[in-house]
Amino acid sequence: MGLLKNYRWLKARPTKPYPKPDFAKIAAIKAERDLLNHIRKVDGVVEIFHSARINQIIKGRSRREADLIVLMTDRIVFIEVKNYKGEVTMQDHVLHQSGISRGWTFAKLEEAVGRFREIAREVGIVLAGDVIETVLACVGSGTVEASVRPKALTGSFVADSKAKVKEILSEPRKDFEEFDVETIRALDKLLSMFGTWDSIQFPSQAKNDGDLKSPRIVREWRQQYSELRVVNARSWWATFFKGPKFCGELIPRQGNRVEIVDLDYEELVGLYNPHEMSDEEHPFEDLSSITFGYTEVHDWSKVQLIKKQKEKPSEANEAAETAAPQEGDIIRQARVINHLTGANEGIIFRLNKKITGVYWRNKMTEMEWTLKDATMAVNSAHDVEITSSRYIKSKKRWQIQVKTVEKVAFRDQEE
Repeated sequence: MGLLKNYRWLKARPTKPYPKPDFAKIAAIKAERDLLNHIRKVDGVVEIFHSARINQIIKGRSRREADLIVLMTDRIVFIEVKNYKGEVTMQDHVLHQSGISRGWTFAKLEEAVGRFREIAREVGIVLAGDVIETVLACVGSGTVEASVRPKALTGSFVADSKAKVKEILSEPRKDFEEFDVETIRALDKLLSMFGTWDSIQFPSQAKNDGDLKSPRIVREWRQQYSELRVVNARSWWATFFKGPKFCGELIPRQGNRVEIVDLDYEELVGLYNPHEMSDEEHPFEDLSSITFGYTEVHDWSKVQLIKKQKEKPSEANEAAETAAPQEGDIIRQARVINHLTGANEGIIFRLNKKITGVYWRNKMTEMEWTLKDATMAVNSAHDVEITSSRYIKSKKRWQIQVKTVEKVAFRDQEE
């Protein structure tokens, strides 16, 4: 750069139109952290994970965020935190604030739970059907009306204050058994592996969250470092005479040794913004820091936290992955991913990351189908038995029918 160009660069920098801070978002994050601190010492709490980013066992960049996940000695609690003012209501299962739709439904929280169940099963953690609970925590100054209630009949709660959340967590579950030490350790490890969102911060203190896409060196940095602080290493006068010289201070995840790296201040940093569902790019010179929310995107099929064992020859969770699925195989905690309506009615279960099975309506009782939204809601998990298994060569996929194990037990009792 020449002196005039350097001077123009220096003069323009303070007046750049950086994004403005989202003060509502800042207040929401503060409310989440305040609640975290309020419930941290509740009896039975092992660890609390903030802003966990849960992907899927199938491929894709879809993520679902959980504000707080509380690991307890006998259960896991997913908490959605809302910092609303005014009147909080629910219309057609959608949350409203002072009559304005906020676009949030319990289905979003239930999907996070469903994804977690699938991943847990994939890495060897088999959970009972009722050990995961959900809480909608409205901790702002708003008034929560009676219309705000979950569709689930059990295991889902609404709290209108931090004190109520604490009360829900403190209430003993007499029918629950405590996790054994191996399961607690595996759950703690799994939840820590999710990480949170990446973020880029601007000199204006505004922050955008998402998944960093570029430059490629980010993939290496995130494994060892939690943050990159972007600085111009030259003073005002040095920049005037020589031009800017940007470097990055890499803050390690462990230890105190900060590494300094040179940066091309015009190089673009790419971020996928899940809230806007779009990609954005910013040069290093327009950023003050980059936070790496996770170390890597895990291939859960290659992660084993508890050695998988078959309880009986017929109870083969992985039969559909390692060999042809067989009639009589029991799939533990299969996730409901869709309700089929129209000409072919039924419920689709995901058996593993590659294969689904259908529980057809004509195989159910009328009451089962009528109550499906309550007893077999989308994202809920159930033990199912394979009743029919056929490989379609022309489509290169399995055609599988299932039924719930509970139904089998019920019929046995009737007979």
